[in-house]
Amino acid sequence: MPTPTLWLIIAVSICTLMTGVLFSLYRSGIAGVKTSAWADAVSLIGVSFNMSMPLNPLIPWLPFNLLGNTLFGIGMILTFAGVRQFFRLRVPWVALGVLAVAYVVPLILLWYVWPNWPLRTAIVSGTRGVVSLIIAATVLRYRPRDRGAFPYLFMAVMAIGLGLTLTWRSAMYLFGVDTIQTLQTPSTIQNIYFILGLITWPGSQLGVVMMIHDRLLEQGGRKVRLGKRPLP
Repeated sequence: MPTPTLWLIIAVSICTLMTGVLFSLYRSGIAGVKTSAWADAVSLIGVSFNMSMPLNPLIPWLPFNLLGNTLFGIGMILTFAGVRQFFRLRVPWVALGVLAVAYVVPLILLWYVWPNWPLRTAIVSGTRGVVSLIIAATVLRYRPRDRGAFPYLFMAVMAIGLGLTLTWRSAMYLFGVDTIQTLQTPSTIQNIYFILGLITWPGSQLGVVMMIHDRLLEQGGRKVRLGKRPLP
């Protein structure tokens, strides 16, 4: 089986492509696109830090895993904000800020004060998993009923899959089912997580792109209909 580092390299490669697609839509004027693009960029940088952990012996003062996990979680929170903006909903920035602080502070404590990789991993995966499930619920609740359902159902299924994968991983480390102590250590649970994550995380990014594409089609159709109106 591939090593965890190789899994991360594959994830970074795939998600870089998807992030590039989102940034290509940056000037579309559609609500939520900019936030979603930056959310993917932040998550991508987070994965890159985790992928660079073998460099830790060369740069021991740089907390690769702590920075990676911090950005990974914040990226998911920003993705939720982008989805809310896409559906023209109010974004609870204060609550999200509180969530971000409540997420980051334990990671710092479990890195510098009480080093504990399994518990940090449980917090990261659990937080991202719950937020991903909330994203899926948001999409299902607010998707337009007068448009084709496929882009929105695809996004919801990918977000649900990612959320369940992450919450399952969180439980595995919270209850000590997997006893490894570093991200770089291969295990069956690690491999299952990476395999499912390589489908559901890029799939969620693709789902956002599909929803934006549907919005562009809706706007284009509206302009065509307006253009065909008879002159007074």
